[in-house]
Amino acid sequence: VEPKPLQLLSHNEDTGKFHLGEAALAQLRSLKGPVAVVAVCGRARQGKSFILNQLLGKSKGFKVASSQRPCTKGLWLWSEPVPMTAPDGSK
Repeated sequence: VEPKPLQLLSHNEDTGKFHLGEAALAQLRSLKGPVAVVAVCGRARQGKSFILNQLLGKSKGFKVASSQRPCTKGLWLWSEPVPMTAPDGSK
């Protein structure tokens, strides 16, 4: 299965309620071992998805569009861990 963005948290503006994404929640629950989180936040249309794609080394991943309408509203995560090596050599 190709890795992809998963929405963890969305907000329904009509009801004012938050919703947890089941696929993202299941992915988080399946993780084993230490995990480091990379968070990017800011106003709409400021390049957050672009910078996340750059960090992942992907040209496509988190949706990027030229419209004024936000593509990735809410909290999102990548569907699989990205292995990294720490300065001390640990993974």
